[in-house]
Amino acid sequence: MVKTINRVKEVEVASVAGSNTLTAGAPRRAVERCKEAIAKIGVLQTPVIGTTKGGNRLLLSGQCELMALRELGIKKMDAVEVDVTDDVGARAKLQLMLISLKEEPGALCEGLLLEEAVAAGVPRIEIQNMLGKSASWVSNRISLVTRLDGNVYEMVKDGLLDARSAEEVARLPACVQFAFAEAAVRDGLPKSAIGRLVSGYNDETCPDAVKAEMLKDPRTAMRRMTDIRRGAKADKPNSGKGVPPYVMEECINTVKAQAVRLNRILTYASPITVTGYIDALTELETELLSLLAMIKKRVYPGKKEVGNHAG
Repeated sequence: MVKTINRVKEVEVASVAGSNTLTAGAPRRAVERCKEAIAKIGVLQTPVIGTTKGGNRLLLSGQCELMALRELGIKKMDAVEVDVTDDVGARAKLQLMLISLKEEPGALCEGLLLEEAVAAGVPRIEIQNMLGKSASWVSNRISLVTRLDGNVYEMVKDGLLDARSAEEVARLPACVQFAFAEAAVRDGLPKSAIGRLVSGYNDETCPDAVKAEMLKDPRTAMRRMTDIRRGAKADKPNSGKGVPPYVMEECINTVKAQAVRLNRILTYASPITVTGYIDALTELETELLSLLAMIKKRVYPGKKEVGNHAG
């Protein structure tokens, strides 16, 4: 039997030290909306604070709420209080865990909620002001819902396709969305792969045969897309001819250094931060795969597979 654990305590707002890092992720509009919500219905997300052995209170989650409460002149607040050590690493991991628990609704969910609000008679200008969003943002979210094939939406509701992947599928022509979604789910494709295939399908230069294969065997189609792209680059005249040795060495060292740096950044970046660069990282992955294939081709000329010779 699970016993209930309640760590909510009433604390002085002034006794909690805010976080400069969390402040950077609390835009002014978000704080103002938080103030409006608190004034109408109270604090919706209880801040989490860490108490050190010395009695200091450090904010771990809830910067918008803390700033809003201070600006409203509220002296006391409820907060989830946990004991924290002076170990900066342990505290950082706890904060990352708290961030990971804050799930963003996603564009598809937002679009469905907006569509319901508009259907209920809520004026769009009121929705824009309430969310602090532009008219085009609201239109794009609602458009996403109207573009998505009904059968694909049912796959999302049934848990077969995640909402983020459905957002990518919605960029395809309506007549092929369901067939593509079925194939993608069958092959267990991640959102990054789905997005890459969708971009390829919408590319006017993509051969019809490859597009047709995406609806039947998307993994094979992805490999063919990579081969086509690699071949197109290889056909460019004077690509790399007469390159001085120092240029080659400089380029290799630069790529190595940037790869180490990016690896370190991704290791410590929050899931929310990484989400904002998914498209760029997907393109980078394609470029790196192409580069790896070229390196193998030049390092092992004439060999399809290293170690594929008879003993």
